Amino acid sequence: MKKRGNDLLYLRKYLNFIKLEKGLSTNTIESYERDLKQFTDWLAEQGSSLSAADSMLVSEYVVHISKDNKLSARSLARVTSSMRSFFKFLLESESIDPELLEVLEPVKLRKSLPTFLTLDELRDLLAAIDTTTVPGFRDRTIFELFYSSGLRVSELIDLKIENIYRRDQLLRVRGKGSKERIVPYSDDAAVFLHEYLDKMRHKLIRPGDFNEYLFVNNHGQQFTRQGIWKKIKEYAKIAGITKEISPHKLRHTFATHLLEGGADLRSLQTLLGHVSINTTEIYTHVEHEKIQREFEKKHPREDVGNEE
Repeated sequence: MKKRGNDLLYLRKYLNFIKLEKGLSTNTIESYERDLKQFTDWLAEQGSSLSAADSMLVSEYVVHISKDNKLSARSLARVTSSMRSFFKFLLESESIDPELLEVLEPVKLRKSLPTFLTLDELRDLLAAIDTTTVPGFRDRTIFELFYSSGLRVSELIDLKIENIYRRDQLLRVRGKGSKERIVPYSDDAAVFLHEYLDKMRHKLIRPGDFNEYLFVNNHGQQFTRQGIWKKIKEYAKIAGITKEISPHKLRHTFATHLLEGGADLRSLQTLLGHVSINTTEIYTHVEHEKIQREFEKKHPREDVGNEE
């Protein structure tokens, strides 16, 4: 009952925010209130709440309203837009898991390539990190490993020291459904990761304390999703990157750059830990562009002029 009360309090604060700070119209505010009240009511029916909800539950709700309620594509887009705006507001106070925001993306981008960073943007992001400090060196290591291995943020923060196979440059990752997979990491990532382990990590932990997780915050505790989220936003701002950026965007960047470099979808499926190739097929746009370039470059008739 208390959780339900908290959800209604969050909703009231948000509605006041969009009314007073955003200056939205009465009709728009009423539309948001209706959509979000329906969502929080559904959470309560499931015995859950905003602070306890996970990405799976939000996905179930989207399926519920799109199929059971028979919403049109336009109405579904409106509802998910309302939810995304609400979730962004809640993220400021760390009231929800950032992955709740990410899971709504496929509704909008089902037939288009997810947003990713160009190679230059990625370089700018990495260069924005001051590696002369211990926390900065740790942050650079986090980003290098993110980009190198395409991990989910939950997989990254759950990595333990025992999951690192330094000689072979491999990670043992526990993904969705507790399924394990082995993922390689690059030479560039290895340079930072190995030095972080040998010279930096112990400086973040107080003498006598113990923490088995690979990445720890400035207090020696396991990093949280919110902590990673804030770091990426912080460095993106310093780097002057205007795209909406998140841990999930770095995963998309890894996948896109890998395909552009010659990897196939099946290999990418394994590396990303997708159970179904259907999930990986959001990247077929990159695959098709690569095939087209190869065709134009290598087809024997491409350089032949028009015949009379």
